[in-house]
Amino acid sequence: MLPVLAAACARGNLSTGFVEDAGIDGGAPFVVADPSLDAAALPDAGLPEGCTQAATLVYVTGEGDTLHSFDPPTLKFTLVGRLSCLTQPTHMTVDRRGIAWIVAGGKLYTASTGDASCALVPTWVPDLPYADFSLTFIGTTKAPDNLLYLMNNSVTLYTFDVTSGERKLVDPVVSVASTEGDMTTNGEGKLFFLRDATSHTLYELDPASAAIVNQDDIVANGTGSQALAFWGGSFYAFENDVIFAFDPVKKTTTRLGAAPFKITGAGQSTCIPKIPPLK
Repeated sequence: MLPVLAAACARGNLSTGFVEDAGIDGGAPFVVADPSLDAAALPDAGLPEGCTQAATLVYVTGEGDTLHSFDPPTLKFTLVGRLSCLTQPTHMTVDRRGIAWIVAGGKLYTASTGDASCALVPTWVPDLPYADFSLTFIGTTKAPDNLLYLMNNSVTLYTFDVTSGERKLVDPVVSVASTEGDMTTNGEGKLFFLRDATSHTLYELDPASAAIVNQDDIVANGTGSQALAFWGGSFYAFENDVIFAFDPVKKTTTRLGAAPFKITGAGQSTCIPKIPPLK
């Protein structure tokens, strides 16, 4: 796989809160100095319409309920903060404002990629078929992301309108066989699912029908938590702390190294670079 989110967390909220947390293992607190604004959610000049600078990075969740940014060219992880409103996150994605959407315990949360302050999504209603699920946005327009794609425990693809709370069946994904894995997009309106099994398979799924459009094998052996993201023309996958990159053009998998912690979820927005950066 390849390198590569009922109460508010801490004290504050995603848009206006002065957030202060106790830090990781007694370290320094995480503070947003301006209580009137979350700068991570502001559009930035020079980026695609509707995008923020924060939305151009990959993000991962780690053991200890932490949120980190990840820069693929340098393999650098930067701690954002502790997700104090949830425990044991399993999947995540990011919208074009740079807000992370994180699954934990069958519930759905949003979190700031500026300070990790977080809250439950009020329109999400947990139920047994969604005890755990992978998720991603695939929209590329400047409008705010409001339609999540979800793969639930019944091996079924749904959409979820984050505003209205409506879930709609796309179609059963019978050929995928197992939802053990993670979903992402390449930033161009396409949907991908990486099956976490003895042999890892990356499926491209039709967002309208759930039919398999294409599939590739990824040589990324591992037995731990698996997560998937896309950045700069490559897919990044994680097995616990091991980072892999898959080039969909050359069909090659490269083991890049290891993260300094075990990764439990990964994701990115559709604002990320679509092609490799110039060296």
